[in-house]
Amino acid sequence: MTRDWTRIVMKGTAQVIPAVCPNCLGPADQRLRYGYKGLEGWVTRTTFYQTFAYCPACLPQAASASRLGRWGWTGVGLGLVAAVAGAILLGDALRDPATGVCTNLNANLAIAGSAALGVTTGLLTYLAARLLKRRRHPLRPGQAVWGRAAFYTGAARWGLHRDTAVYLAARPEWIAALARANPEQLDGPAYQQATGEAQPAPIAGARPFGPA
Repeated sequence: MTRDWTRIVMKGTAQVIPAVCPNCLGPADQRLRYGYKGLEGWVTRTTFYQTFAYCPACLPQAASASRLGRWGWTGVGLGLVAAVAGAILLGDALRDPATGVCTNLNANLAIAGSAALGVTTGLLTYLAARLLKRRRHPLRPGQAVWGRAAFYTGAARWGLHRDTAVYLAARPEWIAALARANPEQLDGPAYQQATGEAQPAPIAGARPFGPA
């Protein structure tokens, strides 16, 4: 995320997702489900999923960004293959021609070289996929960011109640739309901070279309 995103903590574990595109703020009727994995998620192996609504123009770009993670794992796989192949080839190349023995120094050089080759291969694979996706779906005028513009990041941390849901969005206007769609899930000050308006009475019978 290359810019300041707006964060909001909702009460409860299911929200009504507004029919507003989080990227361009246009009318949205195209649903896209994807996950969020922060730094903590890589440790706990947890991904938080939610379904968001995008406009038809922004959806292909957001969907393409969602698939970018697969290229990351492809890069890891290619990097491992390159590292193993590099270790074998460098190990053979650094053997003493007379004795056929690879000294400790040369073995360490082979390991370091193969590791560098693996990391470079994986990184280049990911960056090439990212560049191709950005060229295929360039950033359009009116969009806040390239790709996905809103995320559900799980429950609030640091001692707050666990029955909460945290959202991040590139546009504060989308956060305001989320608050207006779920007024009963915020207290008065939080609602006013998000929307700039006084909190209305709760909407009875509202149902979310995307479970948190």
